[in-house]
Amino acid sequence: MKSQFDPGKLITSLTAGLISGVLTITMGIAFAALIFSGPLSGFVSRGISLILLSALIIGVVVALTSSYSGTVARPHEIPAAILALIAGIIVSHMPPAASGSEEAFITVVAAIALTSMATGLFFLILGSFKAGNLIRFIPYPVIGGFLAGTGLLLVKGALGVMTDATITLSAISSLVQPDIAVKWLPGIFLAALLFVILRRRNHFLIMPLWLFFSIGLFYAVILIADAPISEVREQGWLIGSLQKTQFEWPFSLSSLVQVDWRLILAQAGRIGTILILSCISLLLNASGLELVVREEIDLNRELKSVGAANILAGMGGGAVGIHSLSLSALGFTMGAKSRLIGIFSAILCGSVLFWGSSLLAYFPKPVMGAVLMFLGFSFLYQWLYESWFKLPKIDCVLIFLILIVIGVFGFLEGVGVGILVAVVIFVYNYSRVSVVKQALSGVHYHSNVDRSAEQHRTMNEKGDALQILKLQGFIFFGTANNLHETLRRRANDKDKVPLHFAVLDFRFVNGVDSSAVNSFTKMKIYTEAQGYVLIFTALSDELHRQFCRGGFIFDQSDHFLTFPDLDRALEWCENQIIAREGAPLATATQCLEDQLREFISGEDRIARFFKHLEKRRAPEGYYLIHQGDPPHSLYFLESGQVTVQLQNESGQNVRLRTGGPGTVVGELGLYLRSLSTASVITEKESTFYRLTVDALKQMEKEDPEIAAAFHKFMVHRLGERLIYTNRSLQALMD
Repeated sequence: MKSQFDPGKLITSLTAGLISGVLTITMGIAFAALIFSGPLSGFVSRGISLILLSALIIGVVVALTSSYSGTVARPHEIPAAILALIAGIIVSHMPPAASGSEEAFITVVAAIALTSMATGLFFLILGSFKAGNLIRFIPYPVIGGFLAGTGLLLVKGALGVMTDATITLSAISSLVQPDIAVKWLPGIFLAALLFVILRRRNHFLIMPLWLFFSIGLFYAVILIADAPISEVREQGWLIGSLQKTQFEWPFSLSSLVQVDWRLILAQAGRIGTILILSCISLLLNASGLELVVREEIDLNRELKSVGAANILAGMGGGAVGIHSLSLSALGFTMGAKSRLIGIFSAILCGSVLFWGSSLLAYFPKPVMGAVLMFLGFSFLYQWLYESWFKLPKIDCVLIFLILIVIGVFGFLEGVGVGILVAVVIFVYNYSRVSVVKQALSGVHYHSNVDRSAEQHRTMNEKGDALQILKLQGFIFFGTANNLHETLRRRANDKDKVPLHFAVLDFRFVNGVDSSAVNSFTKMKIYTEAQGYVLIFTALSDELHRQFCRGGFIFDQSDHFLTFPDLDRALEWCENQIIAREGAPLATATQCLEDQLREFISGEDRIARFFKHLEKRRAPEGYYLIHQGDPPHSLYFLESGQVTVQLQNESGQNVRLRTGGPGTVVGELGLYLRSLSTASVITEKESTFYRLTVDALKQMEKEDPEIAAAFHKFMVHRLGERLIYTNRSLQALMD
């Protein structure tokens, strides 16, 4: 902290703070003129005091508590634009005699204060629940539409500030009248000048210099025209005479009696819009500041910091304020990173509030309008022009739609339409994403059961009768209906083998909604009509509950079955296909002697090989190999059945392979000398031959001819397994 008071850094921080303060005061005046316009224009000086009070409180609190030490916060344009709309509606619903009275002013101030405190409380709750990443879930084009609509409101508000009139569609024609046009044309010119300059070069001194130039140009014209200040003020070119030079607290017990709470409660929807948009703006600005200063910012801390600041500001009648990305980046650009920047900026606002308010009476309305107009131009240019070249056209259309609805019907309606259309677009786009992760047939994808050559031939010829669909993601009514259509097309495809089994694997599905369950019920009914079997596999407990809640009936029947995993379901389907074609169902391959004869010629040589083996019997459930054991033996199964299974990290046993007589297990451990990667268990009473590591070494030493033939046999077995694995992988990749 001491380093911030070094002379060099102190001067830089003071300079950045003064520039930020001047810009904050200028924008604050414009915001006050925007909110307290029309019938409330007589209270604009008190409105300016409230905005400056808000700038003082929010600026100091955020500067002291932000996670980034150079943060500058101020009253923000988006809440100001909507507050102006709220103020206009409140005044329009008051009796004509009270529309410009103290009662109307106090009611509007109460609405502003309530909005600030509600926004602050909303921020605190979000920050406490660590919801800072909420911004990641807001559709980008919806944010763009909101900001474009805000730009439109700022432009309309700027015209209203400069002309002292409420701008509506029916009143647009009056703007071209000479006595009206002369008031807003200078503001358009000044705003366009600033906009063009900043488009060509962005420097922190441009805004202050433009401000001094604009005010100087205004008074130069007044001087040349030799017009008295009193006459200029009467014609509406200045803010007006400030009745008080000292700050006056807006609330007292007697003043609260004048508040029309019914009118404020009627604006609950628009106040809620301010909460949401302020949150979005805060998180966007903080995220943008991270990129500028290349430093991580704690978004949850920012929510709590700005939340506390807005609650305090609301107690004083102040408006909603959040981070200013441009002013916060100003100090970083100038080489200063200090909490003093935000404090100096806030102190300057407080100085004008308590001791220099009389000077504000000479602030030109065209300059105030130009500030608002420039902000509106910036929003509209960014989201209507630049976005056209950056975003998909459907997103740009949504932005234009939200803007039109805001302009014709109002901000709240635009917000609602934007969210509704964004949801419809999301549902449409998501429904086009296939819920099928992989579509396979029984020809290319098999269960982990070793089968005979005859059985493999059967599956290669008739395996298309088995359709395997591996599902993924969250299934809702759109994607579930597409899945139903996929099965319907396959069942009606006359160019393929008739469909007998449709397996839906839910292993990678994380949820289904109630409307999707209805589509699955239709699938069950359709399978009965078409005569094939629908099979569900790998349903988690949660998915099972979701199906049950949706009214899906898990009745095992001739046309509907469930299995705990895909492998068991494939085994059952393969058995049905093989049995239907008349092939033997036994899992046996060739017996060991028959396999060896292809590589070891002569019965005497086969007998010499068997001398190195140990013949044993094992009961059901016997572990030939334990996962993690050191390599010790290779096993040839003579009779019975074994299963190779892997225990994963969650403790679940996954079947890798099931084999009958002729199956060989333990070969990789024997050759690679590595720990066993899986367990081998007998499924029934089995007889096997065992070849130990020592016996293999003895064979290689005493009978190298037999050992070479055995190694050739094992290479052939491993090669066959590799070919099958490659076919399965290719099927998964297609």
